[in-house]
Amino acid sequence: MANRRTTIPALRPVEDTDVTTWELPEGAIGRLGQGVLLGVEYSSDGSYLAVSTKIGFWIYDTATMTPRALWGTEQGMFNVATFSHDARWIATGDQDGIVKIWDTQNGQCITKIDWGSTRNVNSLLHLHFSSDGQYLATSGFGHSAVYKWRANTDTPIMSFTVENAKIKDYRRGYYGDRCFPVSFSPVGNQLAYATAIDTITLSDIDTGEQIAHFTGHAAPVHSAIFSPCGQHLATATLDNEVQVWDAYNESLVMTPTTYEGDRLRLAYAPDGTLRIANIHEDKVEIWDVSQQEKLDTFDSPGTTTTARFSTDGTQFAIANTRGNLQLWKAENPSTVVLFPEYRPSAYSVIFSRDSKTLLSSHWGKSNKVFWDVTSRKTQRIFPPLTERTSFFYKGMALSPCEELLAVDTSDGNIEIWDIPSETLIAELTEHENRTSTLAFSPTGEHLVSGGWADQVYVWDAELWEKRHSLTAHTNWVLDIAFHPDGKLFVTSAWDGTARLWNIETGEQVAPLPLPDRLENTTVYRGEPEEIERVNNGGNLRWRRHQCIQSIVFSPCGTLIAAVIGTTESGGLTNEIRFWDTATLDTRMIILPGQQCMRPWALTFSPCGRYLVSGAWWHQGLDKTPILFWEVATGENIHTLWGHASDVQDVAFSPDGSLLASGSFDGTVLLWDMKPFIAS
Repeated sequence: MANRRTTIPALRPVEDTDVTTWELPEGAIGRLGQGVLLGVEYSSDGSYLAVSTKIGFWIYDTATMTPRALWGTEQGMFNVATFSHDARWIATGDQDGIVKIWDTQNGQCITKIDWGSTRNVNSLLHLHFSSDGQYLATSGFGHSAVYKWRANTDTPIMSFTVENAKIKDYRRGYYGDRCFPVSFSPVGNQLAYATAIDTITLSDIDTGEQIAHFTGHAAPVHSAIFSPCGQHLATATLDNEVQVWDAYNESLVMTPTTYEGDRLRLAYAPDGTLRIANIHEDKVEIWDVSQQEKLDTFDSPGTTTTARFSTDGTQFAIANTRGNLQLWKAENPSTVVLFPEYRPSAYSVIFSRDSKTLLSSHWGKSNKVFWDVTSRKTQRIFPPLTERTSFFYKGMALSPCEELLAVDTSDGNIEIWDIPSETLIAELTEHENRTSTLAFSPTGEHLVSGGWADQVYVWDAELWEKRHSLTAHTNWVLDIAFHPDGKLFVTSAWDGTARLWNIETGEQVAPLPLPDRLENTTVYRGEPEEIERVNNGGNLRWRRHQCIQSIVFSPCGTLIAAVIGTTESGGLTNEIRFWDTATLDTRMIILPGQQCMRPWALTFSPCGRYLVSGAWWHQGLDKTPILFWEVATGENIHTLWGHASDVQDVAFSPDGSLLASGSFDGTVLLWDMKPFIAS
């Protein structure tokens, strides 16, 4: 932009373009994906765009359309990042209800405000600086507050709660529209904010005087913005009605207008012209409201997660559930720039046999991603044609020959794709409900699928015919693992059971024994207080909520390891249990302790000497742990801290040099194993 008014000195050099290496945790050598995208906000002059994600917030230079910084990775989970008018400060709001103020001169956090914990409301959705930068307005669902933030205090100077605000009133809106608007006038310190779901109040922050009330909205109000002169206030509601008010006499200055799209975003051009973005399921329309003229239309498929205009209405950013971020500029409306590296949550990771390619499965449609491990770049997104895949845990399997990919779909069917030709070659339709986990046998002769409705099916992987139907589980099947020789496989389920099966006959060999207490207490490993708690029956009250989330065979096939957790978030039934494959005797139980409240992901190292577990996030953690256990002793020999949210899957490269971890934060981290894993 030719008339740039602001600069941010703490940005990275223009030539530093490898974002996969920015702000990595200790031990990591690369990050695949830029996180789950939660919010976008432009600086006042449109020079920069802040993109809030679960791993931190990114700052883009809008002139070059390139990322220039990644801040806040120590904890992440940002819903919003907002610039002050002069871009000297950035305010962020996270899912713990913490407001942070960042100095753009050095990239440091200089102030923290605990917005949420004192109000039992802890997810900030909107922030807005006053024009002089002295005040900061904050808002979440049902509650807003104003801080004189330079005083460095958690005490707001104004606080307003919308009584009886209910999520059901916002059922037509998506998450980003559950924001109770707060907006400072560009003239003085006057604030517009919600005092009811259908009412906006205007107050003078300096005096505390209430100036006006804007009522008569037929649906909840989710947006309110001032005109550049401060004379007018435009509002938008969940039923897509736009109203424009005289800010001082509470009168409408324009006939209310309703649009046919799914949701609206508002902006005023410098000349006072009101623009809207009318967002449909597959496109965005930019309108001049006063002239009722459509200025532009561009394609934007996928459900919108967040969208914002620049302050002057000349730029627009929109993101969707597929992880795509699109940027539109009025000066060049025919070109919409796409940033596809914001991925939904990563549920599964698989290395190729040569360790050069990684396949990751993400929540949502068309999100099976092949990555080049060396360059950390996307090779392709697969399947290329389907619109129905995939939504759940390990709903993906790569055949041993690496030419076939099995994926689940949102309607419960399984698609079989030939990877080299990108051709759909079979569709398996037996599951009555959605599938949740898939596994090819090591020989490639069979595919096993587990579903929500306690169904396990064995398929002939050449004819694509069902061989066996297994119904011993009573709830959602969570994981499937094959013995290295391909003759046996195990399944684990939400019902808290694990079962061993014969692949050829489809008969159950045995359920894996899960006694409440073991007579031989010497098999327990962990902190002494954890062992004593379990021996005293500390886990028994949670047994009815028990589930087995991940299950694996050791590389030699002599051991089966499983993560036993609980369906209740407060449950303490968290253990890693080892069985002898031949006898099914319990060989060892690791009690990970309080830092690993819900171990979920599990994998053996190729040498079989180590087991790696990845945990879910819980209150009090900035990062979630990935723990390394020595199989012979049950000792925790190393812990990695890198993901901002739940670790969903972990996988070693076949050569043992790398570990990949996929997370609910939308990224896959690559870890160098050479420093602490023996070959």
